[in-house]
Amino acid sequence: MCGIAGIAGLRTVNPAAVQGMTDLMVHRGPDGEGQWSSDDGNVCLGHRRLAIIDISDNGAQPMRSGDGALAITYNGEIYNYRELKAELQAEGIAFATDSDTEVLLNAYAHWGDAALSRLNGMFAFAIYDARRNVLFCARDRFGEKPFLYAAGEGFFAFASEYKALLSLQGIGSDIDDIRLMRFFADPAAALDQDNETVFRGLRQLGAGEAMTVHLETLETHRETYWRIPEPGQARTISESDAAAHLRALLEDAVKLRMRSDV
Repeated sequence: MCGIAGIAGLRTVNPAAVQGMTDLMVHRGPDGEGQWSSDDGNVCLGHRRLAIIDISDNGAQPMRSGDGALAITYNGEIYNYRELKAELQAEGIAFATDSDTEVLLNAYAHWGDAALSRLNGMFAFAIYDARRNVLFCARDRFGEKPFLYAAGEGFFAFASEYKALLSLQGIGSDIDDIRLMRFFADPAAALDQDNETVFRGLRQLGAGEAMTVHLETLETHRETYWRIPEPGQARTISESDAAAHLRALLEDAVKLRMRSDV
């Protein structure tokens, strides 16, 4: 796992605040750290790295696109990055690294938000897009990787862990007592099954959700890009065909997960 963090503001962001967030998540990324700020200073991204694919410094984050218009901080692994890379190369896109981070960045650059439908993996990421003047954020289909965020007067902040966000001024640690008591009464309900969290001032992207933060106003637009099909939507197949299909999916999943360099 890696640790991601960032702040977007209506005025210049203090990089030391983002550094403080990533310092609190050093256990998530012992192999390196990085920070990047936009030209106007209103966006700052931070990263703690656990090197898995392309363990050289070429895969360090935050990573910028070749034209400098995009910057990403990303936690996770894109299992089908080789197939996506080949598809993008066929479109004439050149790569400077062997990392899945660069594949994800170029996939967004080429396909935009629609790149999410092509990803096979576990991920949480934020991409600064100077072309659209937005911060585009997303979480994987089953919510394996966390994406927590908070919005206050003139700022939007995100991180992989609660304590990173709670370290910022202006973000309170008040507990949602009703949610907590509901969890004690019915643990199956969990504390993080929706966008609210146990902390009143913190929210999260749900599984299969994406969010666009418009940087001129910090208004957010959240949408679901994938959900589990409702009962009755799946096609009916025989038990033997279902067993064969499940085996094929499991074999493919294991094969893809064995690709990492570590």
